[in-house]
Amino acid sequence: MTECQTPFLKSMVKYGKYLKADKMTKKITITLEESLVEELATIAMDSGKKKAQIIREALQDYFDIQAVTKTLQEYKMGTLKTVSHQDVRATLGL
Repeated sequence: MTECQTPFLKSMVKYGKYLKADKMTKKITITLEESLVEELATIAMDSGKKKAQIIREALQDYFDIQAVTKTLQEYKMGTLKTVSHQDVRATLGL
């Protein structure tokens, strides 16, 4: 894979949106308010997903939003280098 040239594409690769790879997992312990734990249990039951999967998906969404927000702020401040569509396609080998 070629090196991505834009911060947005780098963030998308960093957070696994465009890479398929074996992902190692690591257990962590978190403390949540009781209301969040109850809502998590309800969503897990309703969706048929494990609570850990829901938390992973929520964190991934949060990281994605943060990456986009940062990119947008850099664009508004004029510090983000823009890249043409053609250059992005060439970088990705398309």
